[in-house]
Amino acid sequence: HPEFSRQSKSTMDSFIMGLVEVAARPGMISFATGLPDNSLFDVDGLKHAVDKVLDCDGGCTLQYDSPTGFVPLREWIADRCRTVFGFETKASNVIMTNGSQECFDQLGRLFLNPGDPMVVENPGYLGALQSFSSYAPEFIPVDVAPGGVDLGQLEDALSRDPKLFYSIPNHQNPSGNSYSDATRRAVASMIRDSGCLMIEDDAYGELGFNGRVGPAMKSMSPDDIVLTGSFSKIISPGMRVGWMVVPDWMVPMASKSVEAASLQSGTFSQRVVHRYLLDNNYDAYLVTLRKAYEEKKRFFLGVMEEMLPDTVTWNDPDGGMFVWLKAPEGYDSMRIFQGCLDNGLVVMPGGPFHMRGGGNAIRLNFATPTREQIVTGMGILADVCRRI
Repeated sequence: HPEFSRQSKSTMDSFIMGLVEVAARPGMISFATGLPDNSLFDVDGLKHAVDKVLDCDGGCTLQYDSPTGFVPLREWIADRCRTVFGFETKASNVIMTNGSQECFDQLGRLFLNPGDPMVVENPGYLGALQSFSSYAPEFIPVDVAPGGVDLGQLEDALSRDPKLFYSIPNHQNPSGNSYSDATRRAVASMIRDSGCLMIEDDAYGELGFNGRVGPAMKSMSPDDIVLTGSFSKIISPGMRVGWMVVPDWMVPMASKSVEAASLQSGTFSQRVVHRYLLDNNYDAYLVTLRKAYEEKKRFFLGVMEEMLPDTVTWNDPDGGMFVWLKAPEGYDSMRIFQGCLDNGLVVMPGGPFHMRGGGNAIRLNFATPTREQIVTGMGILADVCRRI
């Protein structure tokens, strides 16, 4: 057999996706993955949108389309950038992708050579780290705490001339932290004209329980920031409709790269999402989702407070889908992970999200399980924590 490429060998293992398969086994309860709540998908609304797309446009909906995506949906996203995210852009700057995961692969493909420095949050989203790892950069971790990234560490990291800085300023995955307004302004100032391109992952930005938590970073330094997002956490992850808003200087190369990789992203799904957005009040739908997830979070935290020992601590996120739990320093969360797994509960240990430290942390998803599963699963977690 031929030898695998150096690029393929450098790709990190996917701890998360391996757990999806484990969590799907009969009788298992999962607090581990980043899956939305199945019961909140608008199945009837999407069924109507599919029928309307096929009835109105017929066979052309099943044909190839623009390499950069369905133009009316790109126009809708550009309009939302103007009216909600606070910056001017054009549909030509919006490039549709197969989920936001493809954005990360494209940005790595466009900018990273093996050994290039790249700044990442610590902890950071494991799926993005895995994608970028394929291009063998030298990751430079900067710690994230409530209020955002450590500015001193970021300044030091930028002095090493990194190509990219990957961040989640809103309801960060895994920690749930969000950047304060002061941190946003400081980071934008540091990034501006630094030669480092910031990737602003907005996967959870629309799921702030009180609305958007702060202005888009891209509004503060448009030429130095790529904004990425998707409809996965809002409408459907299975439809794989993601997007990125790139500066003018990136458009030709980014368009060519997407075309070379996949010819185009899935425009049938994009047409369905666009029709759904036209036929429904998106902001009212967001209010419903935010309320539902906030209620699940409150229930989840209430059960944690009731059941878990006082040796563990956790945060109270104001959006997103995750609670960040910490055992005492020196305790290995992999032992908690394994103990829970042996008793029918899947949790996500914090270590894989970190470039350094984090061995005592656990990410818990409150969005996926039912209330009954939350109570049963928390009992398992409590027993394991007490034993360890």
